[in-house]
Amino acid sequence: MSRPRTWAARRIDIHERSDVRYHLRDALWLLLQAYDYAAELQQDVWSFAVELNVLRAAHLTTSDLRWLVCKGYVDHACETTKPDDEVRRFRRTGAAVFPPETCMVLTPTGIEMAREICGLPTVLSSQPPEISVCPPTFEALHVVPKWDRDRRQLRFDGQIVKEFKLPSPNQEAVLVAFEEEGWPARIDDPLSPIAEVDPRRRLHDTIKALNRKQKQSLLRFMGDGSGEGIRWEPASGSVAD
Repeated sequence: MSRPRTWAARRIDIHERSDVRYHLRDALWLLLQAYDYAAELQQDVWSFAVELNVLRAAHLTTSDLRWLVCKGYVDHACETTKPDDEVRRFRRTGAAVFPPETCMVLTPTGIEMAREICGLPTVLSSQPPEISVCPPTFEALHVVPKWDRDRRQLRFDGQIVKEFKLPSPNQEAVLVAFEEEGWPARIDDPLSPIAEVDPRRRLHDTIKALNRKQKQSLLRFMGDGSGEGIRWEPASGSVAD
């Protein structure tokens, strides 16, 4: 009859695996605990997403975070929950971007790996919650900027990004074009040609101006690589990339 393996023996097995890191155990235990709480209450896993500062306190480094994300063991998003919200809300950030509001959940693969590292049973609940591809309140799917021509304000998610006290014809022409087209990811250069003015250079300068002096750094404008179009995206660290 074989003897039960001790924790030390399990630790040796874990060390022998090339795809896990034993020093992540404390942080993974916190993430697994959050998942199990969601399973017990039959709630979405994002309702118990673990805050970045909690994981940092468990000695998770930025390199650890990137490794876990790249391996597909965790999913992360930036929490935007407001005091009067009834559910937690999130927005995506880039794969390698972890602003202070970042929260994390285990993926199905991560759950299996975390249970093995923590030496816990494979299944806790007979009806575990589904793992969302993105948070259930993933606002970036619906939130787009808003250009208020009358107030000459550019807003995003209820916050003023830019406000023009003086006329800025080129910047405002770009914002008007985006607003009229419903804020697609890209638009053609909307600036009217001017004799002896390089249109590509003018568009480049306009893009730089749009990114400067934002009251809230929530948006990023950029060229499309051709010199003939302009794109926008939420700024890293505040909303989805």
